[in-house]
Amino acid sequence: MADIRERTDVDASGPEHDDGAPPERPADTRRRRPFLIALGIVVAVVVYALAFEHTQVDLTQITSETRQASLQRILRALAQPDLVTYDTREEITEVEIAIPCGPEVTPHPSLAIEPSCGEPGDTVTVTGIGFDPREFVELRFVPDTEFDITLRLASVNADSDGRFEVDIVLPDRTSGEVQALRAVTNEPIGTWRSRVEVFTDANENGVEDDPNLGEEGVHTFEVAGAPDVPSVALINPAGETTDFVTTGESFEAVAGVARGQVAIPIDEERPETGLRITGIETVGGALTVTVEGPPGFDMSNWRAAAYDGTTGEPGATTYISDTIRLSPRISETARITVDKILETVFLALVATTAGLLVAVPLSFIAARNIMRDISITVTNLVLVLIAVPLGAGLGVFAARAARGLVTPISDNSLALVGALAVAGVLAYSAARAALPTVEDHVPTRTERLRRAVLLIIAGALALVGLLVLSELFQVMGTAARSALGWFGFVGAFFTALGEIFDVAFVIVAALAAAGVFAQLASKLGYAIRRRASRPIVRTLDLVLGALAGALWAVLVGRIIDWFYQIGEFRTVVLIPAIVGAVIGVLIALRGMHKGEVEIGLSIYYAARTVFNTLRSIEPLVMAIVFVVWVGAGPFAGSLALALHTAAALAKLYSEQVESISAGPIEAVRATGANRLQTIVYSVVPQIVPPYISFTMYRWDINVRMSTILGFVGGGGIGSILQQNINLLQYRAAAVQMLAIAIVVATMDWASSRLRERYV
Repeated sequence: MADIRERTDVDASGPEHDDGAPPERPADTRRRRPFLIALGIVVAVVVYALAFEHTQVDLTQITSETRQASLQRILRALAQPDLVTYDTREEITEVEIAIPCGPEVTPHPSLAIEPSCGEPGDTVTVTGIGFDPREFVELRFVPDTEFDITLRLASVNADSDGRFEVDIVLPDRTSGEVQALRAVTNEPIGTWRSRVEVFTDANENGVEDDPNLGEEGVHTFEVAGAPDVPSVALINPAGETTDFVTTGESFEAVAGVARGQVAIPIDEERPETGLRITGIETVGGALTVTVEGPPGFDMSNWRAAAYDGTTGEPGATTYISDTIRLSPRISETARITVDKILETVFLALVATTAGLLVAVPLSFIAARNIMRDISITVTNLVLVLIAVPLGAGLGVFAARAARGLVTPISDNSLALVGALAVAGVLAYSAARAALPTVEDHVPTRTERLRRAVLLIIAGALALVGLLVLSELFQVMGTAARSALGWFGFVGAFFTALGEIFDVAFVIVAALAAAGVFAQLASKLGYAIRRRASRPIVRTLDLVLGALAGALWAVLVGRIIDWFYQIGEFRTVVLIPAIVGAVIGVLIALRGMHKGEVEIGLSIYYAARTVFNTLRSIEPLVMAIVFVVWVGAGPFAGSLALALHTAAALAKLYSEQVESISAGPIEAVRATGANRLQTIVYSVVPQIVPPYISFTMYRWDINVRMSTILGFVGGGGIGSILQQNINLLQYRAAAVQMLAIAIVVATMDWASSRLRERYV
């Protein structure tokens, strides 16, 4: 008791000396503190000094007058975006000048030269008054010659009072007669309150052509460049090909505005359009084209494109007539910018949608809490590894065979509709028979087998229906594209959907067959383990493990051989097969030792590795690859963004799945639900709001990223932005920059409102 009392007394004495202050630091720590602070400051200074050195920070350049002048010019151009176009007329003011002195010069009231004569190379001062405030004036020398030419000497802006003064050097243009110095200004035509019609020589033939068809309803024009087999496509103001004819045999255009369309011989019957080509002749190396239409038809902004009927390649394009436009009007730069910014937004939308469809299912296999408790026996694993590639190969073979069966009716829309209806009805009937709505008894083994077979038949019929639907969409889309006129893009949409379904058919068939084979292999594995003795199962596991490892190693070797073109059987087949067999045996031994193989975590780590790899590659690099594959344009940009979006969203989605509450999962599992039911009823309700938020945010990112894909040919507004910057057309570039800012701000506002409402 004494010992306890002593310890209690010692402990109790502690608070008597504790006044709430922190314990004192040792003296050596207090002495080192200033030194550590000084050392930290020195390190920071050295680091930032290196940073300045490598980033070449040099503020002495800002004092350069040349750089300041260039900066002012660029900033002022960016502050005046080219949004409105005024047609202009030249206003000319001239003053007489003698080179050399001799002839008498008549003074001019608004433009003066001091002195009014001189020798070549002399400097004279030109003074102007009465001009518009801050008006741009170009000074040109008009020599004494029979040709109508002028020499540009200088340009200047008038001040706020309409005055200017500039020194010029007289050119080496002597004459015994008085010559002239001309001040040229451009006066805008019309105002927004009173717009004026202005003739534009759109076809550049030097003649003022009436853009409206005359009473005869016939118009003739020329297209430069006569190909071997003359063909011409007629293009309406919306950029759509309304008539495509050839003087030779039918062919399909491989590029240009008529890409994918078939030229019809000019002497054959074709659908009636408002304006149609009736004659093509080769005259003097050019095509003389005749078009007919209703009298008074407005041909403004209609174009014609020459094509070579042998190669299908496009040639020159020209306007078929002149145009009459109103001044002022929205500038062509603004119109192109609106078109390109819409292309950018839709490019990002398509990429986001495609990435979303891929990322949602993949996000579950990249979620650790979903995958960590998935394990499989060695027997099932090795059988599944063997069955998956075999099933995928069989699925591809079956898909090609099915495509061959559908090909004979691919041009008959009625036959396609009938085949689609039959496939749909049969697939629905098989599925209903395999999945009864009411289960009144425990199904026998024979019934389970029958249901499995019916489900496989229903899936196969559904795949055939997908193939028939792809052919039907292509036929209907092609017909609708020419029949819908201005809404022909709807037909093109269905044609593209049909092509997507056609490509997806082989992939879906391979995946479906691989899934069926994997399921059958898993069932076989359970049956073997249930009926065979343990030594037989272990021996079978080792043999099948070696076979599975060799099979997958050979597949990897073939892929490597495709990239590096090794072409040596020993290197790409034999050695990988041996190494793969050894790895398969080791995995089988490890699985037999532990009882099961934790395949879920392996899939999880593989998926995360793939996602991280794809996310580390910039879409700009991906766009370069896709431009080579599918050609320059917004489709290449969409594919690049879709691939990056799928990887990024899959990562974000999977992390959200990992952070959900475990309570609902345990509650659903307690009811006896399987893994799929657990995900549907306990995981999905928790992740829908953040999935929506992440998707909208990614669309916003894709819009901003797509603006730079045009720099490598990926479509969108970036292409014309780069072009205008390279050509130093900063007023035009300012329009594109303004459009990007408006779209990004609008999408940010819209996404915030949607998140506020639905998330």
